[in-house]
Amino acid sequence: MVTFIAPAFNEKIESYIFIGAMLCQQDVNWRAIIYHNGPNKWLRYFVESFADKRLVYRESLTNSGAWGTFNRIDAINNWVETEYVVQTSIQDYWFPIASRRILEHQDMDFIYWNSINHLAGYENMLDCRPEIDHIDWGNFAIRTEIARKVGINQPTEFTADGIFVTDCMNSGLVKNQYKINQVLTIHN
Repeated sequence: MVTFIAPAFNEKIESYIFIGAMLCQQDVNWRAIIYHNGPNKWLRYFVESFADKRLVYRESLTNSGAWGTFNRIDAINNWVETEYVVQTSIQDYWFPIASRRILEHQDMDFIYWNSINHLAGYENMLDCRPEIDHIDWGNFAIRTEIARKVGINQPTEFTADGIFVTDCMNSGLVKNQYKINQVLTIHN
């Protein structure tokens, strides 16, 4: 199974496309933690209204800033119970094949893919690579055990995602990796 961590911060309901995209996944072996940065009764109600045990709502006590990265850290260390973790956003759209394509490569430590992403411009595909400025949170799955051991060490940096991936690659814990040469997500 794979857990998707989707930080949120006061988005309007039309930005919650992640939830609908998850419910349309062809492979149902996923879990999603929607983690709001500070309290949000409306989002809690919205997530819980689906009555789907795969959708879990969490919230921090206060808005810690840092694009929800402190909530990502908490989720990885305390709430993820699956072999793989993907870090994304409540605003991200996932193609219905995404969880299936990720789980087809369960023999890998690190799996990554392309996306439509603001880093490349919305009219272009981000040809993802596991390095700073060429990868975003929603472009990879990693074994949860490795994510916990390495940790997100610079959570307030705008490039915390790339720094985290670089730290993982330099740790010696990622023994094998695989690139799915497809677009699996559209990032906000």
